[in-house]
Amino acid sequence: MGEALVLVRNLEKSFNGEKILGGISLEAKGGEVVGIVGPNGTGKSTLVRILAGVERPDSGEVSVKGKLSVVYQEDYLLPWKRLRDNLCLGPKFRGRECHPLAVARRLGIGGFLDLYPKEVSGGTRRKAAIARALLLDFDVLILDEPFTGLDTESKDTLLSIVGELSKTGKAVIIVSHQLEELFRVAHRVYVLRGRPARVKKILRREELGKGAV
Repeated sequence: MGEALVLVRNLEKSFNGEKILGGISLEAKGGEVVGIVGPNGTGKSTLVRILAGVERPDSGEVSVKGKLSVVYQEDYLLPWKRLRDNLCLGPKFRGRECHPLAVARRLGIGGFLDLYPKEVSGGTRRKAAIARALLLDFDVLILDEPFTGLDTESKDTLLSIVGELSKTGKAVIIVSHQLEELFRVAHRVYVLRGRPARVKKILRREELGKGAV
């Protein structure tokens, strides 16, 4: 594994006087796939937004090295733009050419690029959000509940892509309730529990899938 591209130490966050995150520490190294699991309400999406720089922590250390690409729980597709243009928003914003067809075809949405978000299914919109993130140049990829709405074949494709990314030295963080898929690809999984949320345990690859959560 490479150096730590994502480093979180003693992260705390409160909303309206209620502490949501209570001293979270975790890391993701280059070449690693790291999972984050926990019940609803444990602040997983809040943690994602902090890593993405959308939210600021109350205290603690957060470091993300290199370029970051994020797939949030919400697809955030612009309804007035076709899928093709939604996929290319990031590259065009950064002044790069965008050729979305190959990624779209791999995710099974190559035939939908000229449609608007309201004209396709929720699963297709989810794949479009994932494809948009993959089209960016990044060192760290964060996926928040990426398997929601995907069929078995699409899940397998995404897991294959994640595995390929890790082999190129990129760090991938996956937040998911779908443990079977997560355990197939993760090198390490952080289990969050409580309110405020803390890391209850860290599962290594050799422990995954043994009912340890």
